[in-house]
Amino acid sequence: MALVTVSAIFLRWLPHHGLPILLLFAVSSAAAAAIYFTQRRRYSASSHGITRENVDADTSAVLWTAFAGIVLGALGIGVVLAG
Repeated sequence: MALVTVSAIFLRWLPHHGLPILLLFAVSSAAAAAIYFTQRRRYSASSHGITRENVDADTSAVLWTAFAGIVLGALGIGVVLAG
């Protein structure tokens, strides 16, 4: 939900910073969609892990989310400095 809110904030910046903001919007929207569409699989894996009393960490989800955050930060800094 936070990434969807961030996407809306990026659209609000569009008149001030121009079209490069659409790249930020695309990255945050894609990350939000990926989290939403993989939620059922992750919850199912967690519930099965609780049943087995052995829950494995989903390191790929953490790494992809961290990567999206780093990309958003770098692009945001670039857009603000360029504008």
